[in-house]
Amino acid sequence: MISSCARLALVGALAFGLVACGEKKPAPKPVTNLYQADCYTVDPYQPIRIEKPAAGVPEDMKAFLGAWGGGAWDGSVCHDLWVMNVDPSGNVLMFDAHGPGFFPDATAFTRKGRISPEGKMRVRKGPAVVEYWIADDGRLHGTRTIGKKTQHVIMSRRS
Repeated sequence: MISSCARLALVGALAFGLVACGEKKPAPKPVTNLYQADCYTVDPYQPIRIEKPAAGVPEDMKAFLGAWGGGAWDGSVCHDLWVMNVDPSGNVLMFDAHGPGFFPDATAFTRKGRISPEGKMRVRKGPAVVEYWIADDGRLHGTRTIGKKTQHVIMSRRS
């Protein structure tokens, strides 16, 4: 049997050990489900027209044209993207749709972006900088950065 003095010393040593170790931060949650085939954003009020590319548009830029969908930013906010037009200099016109999450309601906007010489399509959305690229798997991958926070998404071609 441990004496009360020994018990007190043991409790004190344990408490000191916990304080000395400091608090551990919880491990970050793994990012999963960046692609969800049934993820829903909005129903456009009219058909979205994908324009035939003009002469002189490089093949790697043409590859962005079309409807992309099933994305979920960090597995939570649904995202669809229609790249409607790209010109030979890399300027892009797109229809950008999100399910509820960034805002209380779903949102959809027409936006202008640009494809860089490195093959990344960039667009500014308020304080967010969004970058998309077509990965080796043929899907559209993206990052959305605001300040120090970066979210990820993956979409598949729908047309």
